[in-house]
Amino acid sequence: MSTRVKVTMKPVNTVVTRLGVGKNGGVQRFVTNTINRRITRYMPFLSGVLATKLKIIRSPTEIEVLGPYARVTYYGKVMVDSKTGKGPANVPDVGPRFRRGAILKPTDRDLEYTKTKNPLAGPFWDRRMMAAEGVQIASETQAYVDRKAGKR
Repeated sequence: MSTRVKVTMKPVNTVVTRLGVGKNGGVQRFVTNTINRRITRYMPFLSGVLATKLKIIRSPTEIEVLGPYARVTYYGKVMVDSKTGKGPANVPDVGPRFRRGAILKPTDRDLEYTKTKNPLAGPFWDRRMMAAEGVQIASETQAYVDRKAGKR
């Protein structure tokens, strides 16, 4: 003897949108804002510009760190000019700068991060933060979803 069950439901896209779990939904925005707030502790913080003013939420799924040195500090390797093999020149009143149009290549030397303000600073901020705090972020996200579900 077999039993047949008929399930009638709204289209998946409608359900995803209603629950706020889509690309532009409330849950995604919550996760992005949580990560944006937490990731700062894993970013280098000398003057604070990179971790604060140059870090922006570009979309509900994307956090962008602007600035000419963001990529270098993210990967954590000392970079040199691929043509000259040298590091940046020190420009008075400006600081270290590579020549215009220089193509940088990483060396095998690690950057030394200032850890006075952010002791957790280091390369690959996102990966380090998720390894250390991913379970807590997931828990906070579930609590957010539960709160939202309770309001329906």
